[in-house]
Amino acid sequence: MRFEDLPPETRAAIEQAVRQFLIDTDFVRLDEASQERGLPLPDLWSQIVQDAGLPDSDPPAFSPFA
Repeated sequence: MRFEDLPPETRAAIEQAVRQFLIDTDFVRLDEASQERGLPLPDLWSQIVQDAGLPDSDPPAFSPFA
């Protein structure tokens, strides 16, 4: 399922889980964490979400230059 299609409260819970992961692991960005761990970003995203007991989704769509 697309992150953008999840209910707002689920998106907020996932965002909090991702923030907590970054705090706990001392990474600044998810792409940095995925490279360091040798995982594709979607796999790391799924791992974080599943570890938090939340429904799995694709990472949010993001285009920094759009």
